[in-house]
Amino acid sequence: MIFMKTMFSLILNASLASAAIILLLVFIRKLFHLRLTPRFIHVLWFLVLIKLLVPVGPSSSISLFNLVPQAIADQWTTDQSHPADNSGSVKQRADTFGSSDETKAVLQQRSEEALPFDLSASRLEDSDLLTATPLSHSGEQDRGGSNILKIGLWIWLGGLVFLSMYYLIVTLRFRKQLRFAHRINNEEVLSVLKACSKQLGMKPNIPVYEISGFQSPWIYGMLKPSIYLPEDMVVIADSQQLRHVLLHEMAHYKRKDLLFNSLWTLAVWLHWFNPLVWLARQKMASDREMACDAVVLEALGEQESSSYGMTLLQLSRFTSRSSHPRINLSFFFNNKNETKRRVMMITKFKQGSYKLSATAIVLILVLSAVLLTNANVNSNASQAADSNDENTVSSFQIDRPIPSFKWFHNLDRALAFSTFDFKVPDYLPEGYRLRNVDLNENFSKSNKSDLIELVTITFVSNFGQQGEQNFEIKASKGSGTLLEHQLLWGASYSQESGRTPSYRQEDLTLGSMKGIMYTTARSKYKQKSETAKSFVWQENDVTYSINYYSADLIQEELVNVVQSFALPDQVQSVDYKGEGNSFPLYDETDLQEAKQILGFPVKFPFALSDYGLKLSDSVLQQADDQNTGFYIRPDTDALMISYRVPYNSSIYDTNDSMDYYQSKAPIVDASKLSFLHKLEINGIEISAYADKDHIYWEPIHLDNNQLKFKSQTYYVWKQDGIYYTVFFLGVDKHQEENLEALVLATVQ
Repeated sequence: MIFMKTMFSLILNASLASAAIILLLVFIRKLFHLRLTPRFIHVLWFLVLIKLLVPVGPSSSISLFNLVPQAIADQWTTDQSHPADNSGSVKQRADTFGSSDETKAVLQQRSEEALPFDLSASRLEDSDLLTATPLSHSGEQDRGGSNILKIGLWIWLGGLVFLSMYYLIVTLRFRKQLRFAHRINNEEVLSVLKACSKQLGMKPNIPVYEISGFQSPWIYGMLKPSIYLPEDMVVIADSQQLRHVLLHEMAHYKRKDLLFNSLWTLAVWLHWFNPLVWLARQKMASDREMACDAVVLEALGEQESSSYGMTLLQLSRFTSRSSHPRINLSFFFNNKNETKRRVMMITKFKQGSYKLSATAIVLILVLSAVLLTNANVNSNASQAADSNDENTVSSFQIDRPIPSFKWFHNLDRALAFSTFDFKVPDYLPEGYRLRNVDLNENFSKSNKSDLIELVTITFVSNFGQQGEQNFEIKASKGSGTLLEHQLLWGASYSQESGRTPSYRQEDLTLGSMKGIMYTTARSKYKQKSETAKSFVWQENDVTYSINYYSADLIQEELVNVVQSFALPDQVQSVDYKGEGNSFPLYDETDLQEAKQILGFPVKFPFALSDYGLKLSDSVLQQADDQNTGFYIRPDTDALMISYRVPYNSSIYDTNDSMDYYQSKAPIVDASKLSFLHKLEINGIEISAYADKDHIYWEPIHLDNNQLKFKSQTYYVWKQDGIYYTVFFLGVDKHQEENLEALVLATVQ
C-alpha cells in the first residue's frame, strides 16, 4: 500500500506540473501557430508526454517551476508526495502542539524557512494551511492528509479499472469488425502503394484493406501495420487522391505515431482525473495530423500541395458520420473542425520546412530544460550561513520567520507579549488542564482590512491517551471575525468558495451571557463524525469563542466555563502556570528558566560551520509533558535546538534538518538502534547509530526522489557529565564538521 500511495503521489505531482506546461503550450500554440512549423509544434507535445510518464526529474536553476512560490513548491514536492504523511520535520512540529492555529502557523513557519524572501502574515493567512478547518488534535491534520490520499488512491484505481474495461470491450468489438475487412489486391492500388513507399523511403510491405462501417482511412498495428480504407472511398477516390491518402497513413507509420499514440493512451489512463491531459491529447492529435501532412508535402513537393489540399477537402465529407472507436488508430481525418487549419497550413507550406532547423533544435532543448526539470531547491548554502547575524548570551533572542506567532506553556509568559487585554475562564471541568496559549495575527486581504489579533488557549484532558479530550478558548480583537477566518469548529467551511455551509446558527443565552451557537457534524480525530460546537459572544471590543465537541464538554460545564470568565489577575481556581510543560525559547528569560530546570549550563551555538545549517527553533522539553507530541519524547528534561537547511542550499535537500539535544541522561535507547561506527573529535568519543527500524521517526521521503527515503542518523556522546545527542534527518554531507562545531562550542 505504501508503494501504491507513493506512486499515486508521484502521479498527482506530475499531473500538477504537467497542467502548467499544457496551459503554456496551448498559449504558444494559439499565439504562434502561424509562425511555428507543424513538426515543431508537435514535438512540443512530447515534453508534456515525458512529464506525464516520468514524474521524477532533476532540479534546475532555469526550471519553470522556480517561478512557483517556494511554499507551494514545497507543498507539491513534499507534503503531497508523502503518502504516509512523511513530511519530515514539518510533521514533528505539527505533532508538537495542540491548538489548531499554532499547528498551522508552525507548519507555515517551516515552509517559509525555505523562502528567498520574508512573507507577511497576509501570505500566511492565504495559504492552504491556514484556510483549513481548525483541528483540536495535534496529529489530525496529518492523518487527514493520509486518509484523503488513501481515498484518492482508491478512486484513481477505480478509474483505471473502468478505463481498462472500456478499452478491452471497445478493442474486442473493433477486432470483430476487422474480420470483415478484405485485402485489396487491385493492381492499380498496389502500384500506387509501391510508388508511395518509394517516395517515403519505405519498403512496400504494408497491406491495404477495404472495410465497411468507417468513414475515414486509418492505419492500425505497431508491429504489423495495415492500412484500412472505407469501401465508399475506394470506389469514389481517383488514383491521385488514393495516393495522397496512402502517403498520409504511411507517414504515420514512418513517424512512429502509433507507438506514441499508445504512450499517450497510457498517460491519459494514469491522469484520467485531469481534464487538461485529455485536452492535451486532443490538441496533440490535431498537431500530429498537420505534422503528418508536412511529411506528405515534403514527398510530393510544393507544386502538388494544392492538389493535396483539395483531396483533404473533397474527402472530408466522409467524416460527417464518423464515429470511430477510441483505440490506437491514426485517422486521415482526426477532427473535421481542424480541416480548415490543416488546409491553411498546406497553402503556406514551404519545401524543407518539415526539417527542424538548428535554431528549433536549440529551442526545444532549452524548453526541455525549462519544462522537464524541477525547481532548484539547492544553491549556495554558505552564503545563507554568512548572512546570519551573530547572537550573544547578553542579547539572546531567537528570530523566527513568523514573528506574529508565538506559543507558550503558561499564561503569564503569553501576557508579556499580548497586545490587548482579555479574559480567561476561572473554571475548568474535572480532569482538564492548561495545554498551550497561542498568540497570532490573522488576515487574508492585502490591505489587512480583516485583520484580527488572536489569543488561543487550549485545555486538555487525558493527554496522549485513547480518551484524550480538548476544547479551546479564543479571544480576538480587530475588524475581521472568527467566522470569516474559519476559526470556529462549529461552522466548518463557512467561507470556502463553492462549498455550501453545513452548520446551524442560533441565538443562545448561557447564564447571563448572550451569544450565538454554531453547530455542525464533523469527524473528531479522523474517527466517526461527532457534533462540533462553537459558542461566540462579545464583551466590550473583544470577541470570545469556545470551540468544543459535544462529547468533551456537556451543557452544564459549558455554562460554568462561560460564566467564570475573568481578567487574569482575578483568576483564583484555574492553574495557568503550566508547570511541567515544555516551552519554546524566545529570549533571555526563557533561556534562564530552561537552565534552571535542566540544572546545568548549556551550549547554544547560533552559528555552526560553513555548511549552511541555520538555527530555527529551540524548545525545553520536559519529561512527561502534557502539551507536546514530538517524535522523540525523552524520559528526562532536555534542551532541543533545531537547525534547518536554507532555501538556497547547494549541499542538502531543503527539508533536511538537525536536532541537537542536551540532557543529564541519554534521550534515546541505543540498544534499539543499529550501531554504525565510532569517531573521535577533540578527544571525545562519539557513537553513531542508524534508526533502520524507525523506532523514533517514521520513514521520510527524499525531497526530489519519492522512491527513496532520507537517512536518519544519531550521534551520542558524553562530555563533562552531560549527554549530547544529535539527530540528522538527511544532512548526509559534512556531518563530522557540524559535530565538531557542537563539541567545541562553549557553554553558556
